[in-house]
Amino acid sequence: MLGNPLAADIHRVFEKDIFNTRSEIYAYGGEKSTEEKIMHFKRTTRFVDSINRFFIKCGQKPFLMNGTEANEKNLLNFALQLSGYIRDAQGALDKLSDTYARDEDIIQLYRAAANYTVACNGKIAGSKYYFEHNKDYCFWKIDNPQDIANSNFSEVHGQLPTDTKMLILSMPFHIKPQNDELRKWTYEYMHDIFQAPTWKQNVEIYIAHFPIEQPRGEKFALALKTMKHGNEYFEPVDMQFVALHLKDFIGRNLQIDTNGTVISGEPYSLDELSANLRRINCFGYCAGAAHAHRWINAINHIGKQIYPPKELEQAMPNIFMASYAFLPSHQHNLYSGAHFMSNHVDDTMRKEPFIKMFNPETYEAVKCNQEDNGTRITVMPDKRNFVIASELPPDLLVIDQKNSLKRISNQENGHHIAFITTPNINSADNFPQRMFANVLRNAVDGYRGEDVFTARNLTSPNDILRNAAIVGRQNYR
Repeated sequence: MLGNPLAADIHRVFEKDIFNTRSEIYAYGGEKSTEEKIMHFKRTTRFVDSINRFFIKCGQKPFLMNGTEANEKNLLNFALQLSGYIRDAQGALDKLSDTYARDEDIIQLYRAAANYTVACNGKIAGSKYYFEHNKDYCFWKIDNPQDIANSNFSEVHGQLPTDTKMLILSMPFHIKPQNDELRKWTYEYMHDIFQAPTWKQNVEIYIAHFPIEQPRGEKFALALKTMKHGNEYFEPVDMQFVALHLKDFIGRNLQIDTNGTVISGEPYSLDELSANLRRINCFGYCAGAAHAHRWINAINHIGKQIYPPKELEQAMPNIFMASYAFLPSHQHNLYSGAHFMSNHVDDTMRKEPFIKMFNPETYEAVKCNQEDNGTRITVMPDKRNFVIASELPPDLLVIDQKNSLKRISNQENGHHIAFITTPNINSADNFPQRMFANVLRNAVDGYRGEDVFTARNLTSPNDILRNAAIVGRQNYR
């Protein structure tokens, strides 16, 4: 899109890292067969042409170079780090609007990057990367969420029970489907959030993520398309996830084809449907929240085929979605939810990069300001989704699973999830973390709307009073 402020920064990086390092010696990288030379020409030229098309559409000068002139290791790194270049473009982020953030040309650039990384599999000497398109979600039950760092993770293949309290964690990480990797990264993100006594009741906690083979560009393209296309958009992989694990919440004996068309089955009564959907609770971090949003869209797509519109509209808000570092996708969402974020009160040139990248206008409307005394709650126009923005402490120092101090240096201006899931030694009171745990537990217990803020799981009188004060001075979008 002409004038997209992100294009200038991407252009600058491409000129420095690709155009200025071009050389004919990279054309074929030594002795290669004719077929290898042809494949090399096709993949590099196709990607460079896609990049130049993006520049032209955004009003930037294209680079006159043949793809085979590029240092292919540098070109692959450019494809993999595209979101990082945008993350670091604080000057451009300051000028970003929703229209530019969700620019179809940006989405297509991410798609081109994903296609190029897949095409490079096994073709670049020394590259450890291997990517595949259209990967299914990996889905696990955390057998002992009170001790994530030592828990077993059991793979889930079938339908989830409709009569049990549950929480589905939707995470953005791409890891190998192995217990040691799952323990490491789930603890890295969630820490001991489920260790409080209130969590030792009967709550089943699951986790979903894409495997390590999913291209990074594909993840960001999906997130932007989720923001762009509203409550109707989902991918086949999202529908498959719902059909495999959640269709029993929607109807009785449902049979659904690969397009999400109901072949057979029976509806529940409105009371039964509402009770079932109230047991669906999701927590998404960053792009993981976009995955959960699309699952809910897929649930709604199935529901529209077997329920009258007014009944479904009444039942869908029983689904709850909490998130961190990913704001509600739209002004009016199908679900109820509470969405947490952290930001510098003075965020000049240090904005929370991924919220600003995905949802720039809402970020500016809901961020924590000086007059908010540390925490701000904003009610979205649908009156059932809330944004809770907290002021960032100056540093992030936590205690790890070995009881050692760990300073988290790569905080990304508040994007790091540890700000909300574990006590910070450098925080005066850690109230945002306790508020988050209280809201999440209330949601799993079936509360919705402002009831999720009720201090049922807060024990400190100071926490209870502060919680009441913050809830009492809500802002409205």
